[in-house]
Amino acid sequence: MRTDKAVAKAAPMENGAADADTIDQVRELLFGATKRTTEARLDDIDRQIALLRDDLAARFASLEARLAEQGRDTDSKHNRSIDNIGQAIAELGATIKALGTGGKAR
Repeated sequence: MRTDKAVAKAAPMENGAADADTIDQVRELLFGATKRTTEARLDDIDRQIALLRDDLAARFASLEARLAEQGRDTDSKHNRSIDNIGQAIAELGATIKALGTGGKAR
């Protein structure tokens, strides 16, 4: 025959939920601090990754803006060079024409 103490000890074993609670308590005692430390480290790593991602995004945006500015500057210089070449050719043509006209007048 069972005593009251034996029944009390057997009751948690018969109840699956009580068993799971006991196992969870043991896990918490054994691994709780390590788990919390690991989770805190992972949270810190996630924050650092987010900061790095934001920093890289800002740097890429800045680089894209600088490249676009350089492209516009290069296009502007190219157009000025073409204009200068065209003006030089026109002046050369005028000089040649003047030389041709001056040679016929003699």
